[in-house]
Amino acid sequence: MGSIRLSDTTGKLFLDFRFGHGRFREYTLLPDTPANRKKLEKVLDKIEAEIAEGNFNYASYFPGSKAIK
Repeated sequence: MGSIRLSDTTGKLFLDFRFGHGRFREYTLLPDTPANRKKLEKVLDKIEAEIAEGNFNYASYFPGSKAIK
């Protein structure tokens, strides 16, 4: 199960989840507000559902991520 966390260095929210055999953290530019947490919770729920179904495409959610390489 993933989580939405607050970065100590930037003060912005990030997603922390497991996919395959790895742990991934994808940082956002969103400040920590209830509305932003709710938005990210919906995204995280969708990601986790796609991972469970075997349909998750990392690049479609995080196209500029270093984790794609």
